[in-house]
Amino acid sequence: GHGNYSVWELSIFILIGCAGGIIGGLFNHFNEKISLWRMKNLNKCKKKRFVEAISLAFVMSFISFLFPMIWRKCTPRPVNIENWSIQEKLLLDSLVSFNCERQTEYNEVASLFFTDADTAIRQLFHFREGGDNWTSDQRTFSSGALIMYFLPYIFMACVTYGAALPSGLFVPSLLSGAAFGRLIGHLLHKFEPNANNSLFADSGTYALIGAAAVLGGMARMTISLTVILLEATGDMQYVLPIMLTLMAARWTGNIFNEGLYDIHINLQDLTYLEDEVPDIAYKSSLNAGNFMSRQVKCFREREKVGYIFDILNNFEHHCFPIIDEHSGILLGTVMRKCLTVLIFEGVHLENTGGRNRMVDFSTFEKDYPF
Repeated sequence: GHGNYSVWELSIFILIGCAGGIIGGLFNHFNEKISLWRMKNLNKCKKKRFVEAISLAFVMSFISFLFPMIWRKCTPRPVNIENWSIQEKLLLDSLVSFNCERQTEYNEVASLFFTDADTAIRQLFHFREGGDNWTSDQRTFSSGALIMYFLPYIFMACVTYGAALPSGLFVPSLLSGAAFGRLIGHLLHKFEPNANNSLFADSGTYALIGAAAVLGGMARMTISLTVILLEATGDMQYVLPIMLTLMAARWTGNIFNEGLYDIHINLQDLTYLEDEVPDIAYKSSLNAGNFMSRQVKCFREREKVGYIFDILNNFEHHCFPIIDEHSGILLGTVMRKCLTVLIFEGVHLENTGGRNRMVDFSTFEKDYPF
């Protein structure tokens, strides 16, 4: 294969972006259903959330061990590596000889599951890959191994995202997308008529495009993801393919649902200002002045508790501005829940030692959950 892509391959990258949008839409749909069930049945009880975390850790560890066990094929380690880059030679040490001869063979699926995410991404991005007509020294991950890694990994990411344990979206979507893109690249090389004179870019390039497609299909971001991926690759020639892929993934995913971050913002009922004006504002010719209040309720730096109590009783605002008493300049804001907890704790009462009492975040969380 060759490192650079051809211009006509941009159409393939766009199709991969559309596929990533479909994958991202399905991921977001099922994760939303799982999150709704989790909020209804688990989140209200700390013991259930603890049991869920332990159960997920056990199940995901079992799955991560099961699929390398199922994959019984042992692949010979590359021998003729004179033309390999330093990056590729260093990555050879990360190949895992699970149920294989330690010095001469490796397990393809175990090499992805049993390494950290950073190493697995570099394997998918940088290892050279051709079709089955290529020599074994030019192949590292077969189509079957990539499928056996992609499907369970994206399933695990969908189930765990939103649970009460450290998890994220960025790396799992990059990793699953890289496996998906490398699979596409491997199949293209496998079925091309002349394997010795490849028409397509190397599979590492397709892994990068696949990672952008799946990540864009889930998160629905374009410019920021383009910058992040370009910084990761350090190669400006991928600006156009990554941008086209992310745009295709975003537009395709938006047909089905919103981005995953937007979905979880709505599930948590968080106040969020959309980047686009709602349709009702256009139809009713509304502007910002129609939503703003002229009689703003403000607090000074030093305020009487009775006045604060009356304001909280008579108005339902969630946040109040704090202004300078003399100049009227905005100094900051204070949340309604903070004022409520401070009054409830009686920090203003002298006979309780309120003047010297410190209220930490755990008190706010206990008395007025965020």
